[in-house]
Amino acid sequence: MVIVLPRGESIKNFVYSGITDALRKKYRLVFFSIIPNQEIKEYLVSKCDEFYELPEIVSSNKYAEELKKVLQLAHLYRLDCVTGNLKILKDDISSKKSFKHRIVRVFRRQLAKLFTSDKSIIKLTNRFIKANYRNPKVLEFEKIITDINPDIVFNTSHIHNLLSLDLMYAAKKKKLTTATFLFSWDNLTSQGRILPDYDYYFTWNDKIKHDLLKYYPNLDTKNIFVTGTPQFDFHFNKDYIMQKEELYEFLDIPMHKKIVLYSTGMSYYTPKEYVIVKDIQQRLQNIDEDLILVVRIYAKDDNTEYYKLRENNKEVIIPDHYWELNHLTPTIKDITLFNSLLNHCLVGINVASTVSLDLAVLDKPVINIAYNPPGENVYPNDYLKIYNFDHYKPIVETGAIALAKTPEEMERFIKKLLKDSTFLAAERKTLVTTFFGDKLKEDKKLLFTNLFEKITKQVTLKNAV
Repeated sequence: MVIVLPRGESIKNFVYSGITDALRKKYRLVFFSIIPNQEIKEYLVSKCDEFYELPEIVSSNKYAEELKKVLQLAHLYRLDCVTGNLKILKDDISSKKSFKHRIVRVFRRQLAKLFTSDKSIIKLTNRFIKANYRNPKVLEFEKIITDINPDIVFNTSHIHNLLSLDLMYAAKKKKLTTATFLFSWDNLTSQGRILPDYDYYFTWNDKIKHDLLKYYPNLDTKNIFVTGTPQFDFHFNKDYIMQKEELYEFLDIPMHKKIVLYSTGMSYYTPKEYVIVKDIQQRLQNIDEDLILVVRIYAKDDNTEYYKLRENNKEVIIPDHYWELNHLTPTIKDITLFNSLLNHCLVGINVASTVSLDLAVLDKPVINIAYNPPGENVYPNDYLKIYNFDHYKPIVETGAIALAKTPEEMERFIKKLLKDSTFLAAERKTLVTTFFGDKLKEDKKLLFTNLFEKITKQVTLKNAV
């Protein structure tokens, strides 16, 4: 089996979690992976039978790149979703920086509108994939993968996988059996079309499976499996959770303090979020002097303003993130810090983040910020409209999240939680049951091993016929 690790977070999901260890008992594993650093490389080499580095250079050609831009636009028009339409608007605004970019943008948009039917998008997708078959790196991978002759090629992240695309085009060209894991619950509507297409897909839950079939009606429902996601398993693993005393000592805060955990988001969607953080910290001091704001900064973004806040305000705790920034790879230290904060906080606050789910599975109250930074112009963004994003709207509709539409409402929610720790507990339970079904605490090592055995048996029988 070929395991493709194109991003740091997929190393966490499938290697740190022990899933590849379980697969290795059944298969000869060949890793194709990014190299975050030498230490992680040595770790990965020890976890497989053969190792190849994914090159930092991606081969391409102008024809394929132009096809892709039109294809992605056509896909967004076909989706007609809130997230996709915001992306179109932002790209339109960006294209106005020069006359040339504006003309090219108009031409692409008009061309894309000719390919919005399911059949035409599939044809355009196939044309794009084949346009890459003669790229130099694709030809190199074709030779390597022919020698390996795997039963299956598993790409552990269907998106943000630029460095693995040449390998996947080669696998597609050789007509090898391929599978992929839908990395996140929002990616179907926020990250463009899945390229290339795969034979088998693994999804977080039944809704994502349903959405996948809705947006890609040519797929066979029998080849889409609901697996949950390994990233939540760490929350229940005591090896990755500090004792409360240890966490408080690490943060250098007194034991009587009660942690309010704020998790920052992507500035692409939540610009000037630090203004909200400052306001919340001031309000917390007025509510209860034992409350302390701990800010979990988003490793993938520019955190300059939060570092300034940390220097100028000792009443807010902003620990460093401990990701390996090369390929944005979570480390064991960072996973442990995050899980410890989740487990020991009083309440979590964020803007429409996956962290809301992280908190809910641990039965922690969640407040979502649905107002723009006071006194700031963040157009074309609007924090409130984020809650209409296709992936997040069903979460809001469960009523499990306290949606604060003003700073004063956020303050009232905090006060209510201090008086009633069971606030929205029943709704959170319903959310977790609805979203995760029976997959939340299922042994992912056993689950993925059984599914891959099932797939390889199907492929063997098909090839025999």
